[in-house]
Amino acid sequence: MNILALAALLAASGLWAQEQGTEAEFNILVPGGLLVFMVSEAPLSFMTLTPGELPAGAVDIGEVRGQACQQGFALPTSLSLTATSVAAAAGDGGYRKVLETIRKTKPELAGVYDVKVDVHNLGIFIFYHRDCIEIIGRGFRLPQS
Repeated sequence: MNILALAALLAASGLWAQEQGTEAEFNILVPGGLLVFMVSEAPLSFMTLTPGELPAGAVDIGEVRGQACQQGFALPTSLSLTATSVAAAAGDGGYRKVLETIRKTKPELAGVYDVKVDVHNLGIFIFYHRDCIEIIGRGFRLPQS
């Protein structure tokens, strides 16, 4: 009986999360063809504060922004339109990397809020593909204790 109650609770929490807009979307760059090399990170999900949820005493430090990218290359094995490609992908295009970049420019940063995320894609035929995420938001610092 306890297993059924647990299953119902998990199902209800999953439905609630979907209603709240917290579904995660996997955005890793996947090159086509025969994959020879891949070391890549991509965004999954990222929840931030709203202005009303800032910790007590938080001080706004202005706009913060950062960007991180993944890149992929593919070379066709023949001149046919249906040829298989030999491909590779690399890059850290995740939120963690963007936040590390932002923290390097603003070491006093305690957190970000009011965040907007843009995804930029660039593709040149089947040979080159780049996916980048850009975070723009407001930063805050906490007072020294």
